[in-house]
Amino acid sequence: MILAAIYYLLLIVLYLYIALCLLTLLVLLYYKIRFEPVKGVCKSNARLDGKIALVTGGNQGIGLETARELAARGARVIIACRGAEKAAEAIQDIVATTGNKQVEYMPLNLSKFSSIRQFAADFNNTYDRLDILVNNAGCGGVKPRYTEDGINLVMQVNYFGPFLLTKLLTEKLIASKPSRIVIVSSILHFYGNINIDTLDKIVGHSLKAMFYNYSNSKLCGVLWAKALAKKLPEDISVNSLHPGLVRTNIFNTLPPWFLKVFMFICDVLNFKTPKEGAQTVVHLCVADEVQNVRGKYFSECCEAKYKRVVKDEDLVDRVWNKSVEVTS
Repeated sequence: MILAAIYYLLLIVLYLYIALCLLTLLVLLYYKIRFEPVKGVCKSNARLDGKIALVTGGNQGIGLETARELAARGARVIIACRGAEKAAEAIQDIVATTGNKQVEYMPLNLSKFSSIRQFAADFNNTYDRLDILVNNAGCGGVKPRYTEDGINLVMQVNYFGPFLLTKLLTEKLIASKPSRIVIVSSILHFYGNINIDTLDKIVGHSLKAMFYNYSNSKLCGVLWAKALAKKLPEDISVNSLHPGLVRTNIFNTLPPWFLKVFMFICDVLNFKTPKEGAQTVVHLCVADEVQNVRGKYFSECCEAKYKRVVKDEDLVDRVWNKSVEVTS
């Protein structure tokens, strides 16, 4: 009887595993057909000689490919991230593939406001301009915890940290105009549901709560682009974007058993490479036709629809005010 019970229990687990895999496959297949029938490509040939670009998280994934493309166009590129070793490898790779030796590293930890303030002070004292700021670094799938600043880790790394960084670099962006700010968001912002009172807090520890927490951080990015467009001079382009389904190491936080299945599905569905995922980012950095576009949301190098609530000017202002309060 005991052996039979174990057998049936294992069978149930197997069926649930198969069902989860099939459900994941169907969801991602629907997404690919509905939202990514083609992969957008940046068609601009614009050069960036004499310009300075800052890419957070530029040592890997989409950030690395963005930094590489900007360097290939002649920009002086600063990679801002935590790991000096990975940054050194990324710089060596970029220099070898582009021939541009103007690629540098500056330490930045978005989960610490003290690190952000130190970075901004060092940057402002070192460089006389900032033409392009790419807020790319982010995290997802991590266990809920608070940072040393008392803020939900995912919200700080994905939103409050970049918010503070941009605020501290705003004078350089204004002095360098026409300049650009690019915010890497996600289509998952559609699932966000903002509560101003708990915006910086951990609300729930379930997988569902973690999913909505990540989605909220990406929705804040879209709302933030809208707010910046209202507050910054007109010749500073600021927009958010969805890079597409990209196979990067952000998925490494998934449970190992599910990660293998997920990566297999990524291959079957032809997920984007980091280089393909960087195309819309690069488009917003260099394309002439978006220099005067502000507060919009892009996907596949084209303007796309965002969540309807982003049109709520009162919400945009309240999220902005809360962000100023949290980062002060």
